[in-house]
Amino acid sequence: MFFSCSKSEDLYFREGGALLWINEQHKDTAIKNAVQHTLENSSIIIAQVHWSPHDSSFFDNVAWYFSLAKDHGKSFMIAVDWQKVDRSGTNGGWSFENVATANLFKKDMIRLLNAYNPNYFNLGVEVNYYALTSSGGFKAFASVFREIKRELKKNKPELKVGLSYQLELLYGHHHGWNETNSLSTLDNLLGDIDYLGISTYPDMVSEQKKSDVLFSTIYLDSISMKYSLPIGISETALSTKLYNEEQRKSYVKTIFQKACDLNLKFVFWGSMIDGNGDNVWSDKIGLLSSNGMPKNEFSLWKKENLNFYK
Repeated sequence: MFFSCSKSEDLYFREGGALLWINEQHKDTAIKNAVQHTLENSSIIIAQVHWSPHDSSFFDNVAWYFSLAKDHGKSFMIAVDWQKVDRSGTNGGWSFENVATANLFKKDMIRLLNAYNPNYFNLGVEVNYYALTSSGGFKAFASVFREIKRELKKNKPELKVGLSYQLELLYGHHHGWNETNSLSTLDNLLGDIDYLGISTYPDMVSEQKKSDVLFSTIYLDSISMKYSLPIGISETALSTKLYNEEQRKSYVKTIFQKACDLNLKFVFWGSMIDGNGDNVWSDKIGLLSSNGMPKNEFSLWKKENLNFYK
């Protein structure tokens, strides 16, 4: 049985799909399957790219995703990730406190808008980590964000500009981060964002709570009740390294039921396909195995996802 997720009259927007992470290590057949399933089961294409003042490759990296969206009539989002993979600081050791760096970031974001004309812009992926690793840098980023948003909206008034925050970290249940509650970092920018993206992964929960695959989902209720702005899930998934098929299917059902009940505006799965490694949990969060074959929960995700956004 699948729930019925009717669209409310105050619908701001509703999008669904999965992030598409592929690389040269994936076989051609796996890449083809991942792209096909993404296009068939997504209302939106998301280009989540890394940015640093020392690397301009982000601009060209967006181009392929933009072409997918344009050629197939999908909405388009650019999400900018400027932190290290382990979230211990910025990607390259720079700071938004540096005026030249801040100005370059502004220039590059405007350049992305003019070239690729996205419907949605996420100017910072999981920014509450940065607030904990560099309070001064985060304060400077907040000012930079406000300036860029004004400029972007001046060029394209209908553009929706937001940020994403890591849910387990917001509520102090993130493994390895000293149970640090970081809700105040969201309060600082609450009035400035058009939407709030939430990333949540059961694998990131504190060790003593990790066995409960649904533990963090209660905080989706909490954050929806606390804040009135449009909210969606910008990333979520769970690893086959830790959770069995029954747990994974239970999580898929619960996430979409929450999305419906709480009138979330988007749900983006963290990855359509597994990575090629087998070292960390995030290598195995895809809906497809690295060979491109669907996992057992894929058909359930497909039905729930399409029901959510169509």
